[in-house]
Amino acid sequence: MPQHFPGVARYLQISRILGRQIEAGHFTAGSRLPTEHDLSRRYGVNRHTAREALRQLKDDGLVYSVRGKGTFVAHGKVLYRVSRKVRFTAAILEAGLTPGAVLLDAYQGPSDPELAARLGIEAGDRVVTLEILRSVNAIPFSLTVSTLPAGRFGDLPEFLGEGFSLYELLRERYGVEASRQSSVFEVALPEDRDVELLQIPRSIPLLVARSLATDAEGQPVEDCVSRMRGDLGSVAVDFD
Repeated sequence: MPQHFPGVARYLQISRILGRQIEAGHFTAGSRLPTEHDLSRRYGVNRHTAREALRQLKDDGLVYSVRGKGTFVAHGKVLYRVSRKVRFTAAILEAGLTPGAVLLDAYQGPSDPELAARLGIEAGDRVVTLEILRSVNAIPFSLTVSTLPAGRFGDLPEFLGEGFSLYELLRERYGVEASRQSSVFEVALPEDRDVELLQIPRSIPLLVARSLATDAEGQPVEDCVSRMRGDLGSVAVDFD
């Protein structure tokens, strides 16, 4: 049982003990922490208190959860570099980690006026939309919705295999060298779909980025909205 400190909540005492154990290497990166049940028995507290202790560790960025598997010690936040040329796959590989991508859905439909203006097409022109779940070391990392003009890329979903890189495919299949033209960032709380697919509690914030990519002639090719787990990722912006 943790030493009692007047005025300090029990869940904070437990989280601090676990935090010191992580820092001391008792729990190494990638290892699983004791369950809520184990912690409640070890420290003589109820399951709610144990759950709050683990939540505090998540908020501190020391651990992450995988639904159905448990809570694990974080490797440190993934530094995702944003620049005109750096892509998700390349950025994750450069960090010494393993990227993954699963196509959740692909569909076509008419563009609304705002989206059409961003993509340089007429309102109502058809676009192809890709919903992609990206992962790092098999851990859900971000949900991405990429929208491209169907007039140029209507058959794109036919060529998206497991673990694909979208920009590599644009280059190899269509001869398009896409580069990021602009990005706007904001912080948001997860919605129902984020909670389900990213396997996070509702208290974990998301870093939401909306980016526009263009080809070598400056023609827009992709409008992308990415919703990244705030407990696993951080962003560095390259101004060069």
